[in-house]
Amino acid sequence: MKSFSLALIISFVALHWSFAQDTLTVQTAVRYVLAHHPAVVQASENARAAEARVLVSRSSLYPDVTTQALYTRIGPVQQLTVPFFGSFKLYPENNYDIHIGGRYTVYDFGRLDATINLSSSRAQLAHDAIDLTKTGLAYQTIRVFYSILFVERSIQVQNEQIDALNQHIVIAKKRVAAGAGTNFEVLTTQVRVAAAENQKIELENVLENQQAMLRRLMGLPSDVPLRLSGDFESAPAAASKDSLLQAAYNQRTEMRLARDAQKSAELQYKLSSLGKMPSLRLNLNYGVKNGYIPDLNILRGNWVAGVMFEFPVFDGGRTDHQEEESQAMILADEAHLKDVDQQVRSDVDQAYADLQASSAKVPISQLQVQQATDAVAIARTRYETGSITNLDLLDAETAQSAAKLAHLQALYRLVLSKYEVEQAIGAKPME
Repeated sequence: MKSFSLALIISFVALHWSFAQDTLTVQTAVRYVLAHHPAVVQASENARAAEARVLVSRSSLYPDVTTQALYTRIGPVQQLTVPFFGSFKLYPENNYDIHIGGRYTVYDFGRLDATINLSSSRAQLAHDAIDLTKTGLAYQTIRVFYSILFVERSIQVQNEQIDALNQHIVIAKKRVAAGAGTNFEVLTTQVRVAAAENQKIELENVLENQQAMLRRLMGLPSDVPLRLSGDFESAPAAASKDSLLQAAYNQRTEMRLARDAQKSAELQYKLSSLGKMPSLRLNLNYGVKNGYIPDLNILRGNWVAGVMFEFPVFDGGRTDHQEEESQAMILADEAHLKDVDQQVRSDVDQAYADLQASSAKVPISQLQVQQATDAVAIARTRYETGSITNLDLLDAETAQSAAKLAHLQALYRLVLSKYEVEQAIGAKPME
């Protein structure tokens, strides 16, 4: 127990040291989540259980062999008396019967094949669930990762604005001391500093929440630091909407799940429809037992072979109700497939529209940053010559910070839009 606790402590320390020293890229984060998240482990184990059920169903292809050993004590033992020959026991007091028996279904009109096919179809559903779980977790990790990057960059812009405002306070106080300004400029600038600091506090709160979410996805302790490394890369131009939609129909795991569920329902209906079919079985037993004349106590070899034909006559309507249930499930799965089809089309339409809008906003926001930067340069020159007041310069610098945040927001939305398109068409996330 002590060695286990020591190993656990060492592993946590090593984990803390690793993340404290290394930067975390989005690819690394996604791979880590897919390798350690409990939902992936659960889906994988469910698939393994489904595969085991396939093997269980296939085991009926082979004979069912059992061995039995039976001892029976009987008393009183009846005797038969024959004149001139004496008395004879009809059976021994101690009875032994050791045998091995086998049963094999020779023909069941396709029930076994239908059972195996149904189990295989459900195993495929379980594997589809693994892909769906991994895809959802991967894109969720990507969104959280870039949200953290966006908030961190926003805090940097906010710090730059606060530093600039504090410099203005110093300059305003010097102007007041020299008699060239009033306390109104100082108070106004201090109000803006307070507003900027409040906004920074809100951003830091958002950052902590997003970091907590990423740690939960990765299964990390709350005290493990996160040092993210990445940038908002420009997204390539998307293909046509029709080609994206066709790719979604071919690649989306939800479509594959819906089709496989419909196939399973059809196989279940076929299996239910075979419930009233007969079956032909072969039984064979071989072993040793006593009780044979003339010496009842000697163990002798014996065998039994037989053929059994079963034909269901009445089952209380169970087969009919099972067929009714299976037919209803087929109709339900057909409706679900149509719903998934409409959802896929809607996802592609929305993701494509968002990507187009985000792509158009980036150059506009970049131009706004350039214009705001030029405006600040002009305002500083005019402020130094006394043409404008300190408040006018503050307005220009505030507009510059807002333009930087807007450009950062546009880049952030562009990256998310790119991944939303990939998720909408069912593209495999980075692993």
